[in-house]
Amino acid sequence: MASTTHQFHSQIQLLPLGEISELHETLQNARKKYQLPPLAQPSQADIHMPHALTLLDVFPILAHRTRNKLRCVGNVRLWELCRAWLDPDQVVPVNVVSGRLKPDYWARNYLLETYYVNVLFGLTDDDCASLYRFSNEWADDLELPPIFPSKAAYCRAMRVGKGRMARG
Repeated sequence: MASTTHQFHSQIQLLPLGEISELHETLQNARKKYQLPPLAQPSQADIHMPHALTLLDVFPILAHRTRNKLRCVGNVRLWELCRAWLDPDQVVPVNVVSGRLKPDYWARNYLLETYYVNVLFGLTDDDCASLYRFSNEWADDLELPPIFPSKAAYCRAMRVGKGRMARG
């Protein structure tokens, strides 16, 4: 099935996180309609915040300005985590979308972002163990701090029991 790409204009800006006031109404309605449960939130202590902020450089929060308010329309998960972990004055990269939005386009993208990405990147216990080993070796090779402060923190974030990670 062919996919159509919606054309819109956007510009990446560094903005205080608190300027994105809420989830866009279209996405709020999708949450209600499909009764999307809130996703579990990893502990901030288990996350190396400089890495999370670097991730925003690659995948900035997507926001749309409506009635002089910025509302999140994409990269919702990272926006929610940033709101939980960071001060509202923290400046973050935001891809500000302009123009009229088709509600079904953003609702579809939100549902794909929320569930399909997790299906595509779902990992088995063995894959989790391999990824943990790989991430530590890669961080060492690049002389970076570990992505996770401990194996236990990684297991909590990935929701994998330590016993199932014994090989990693």
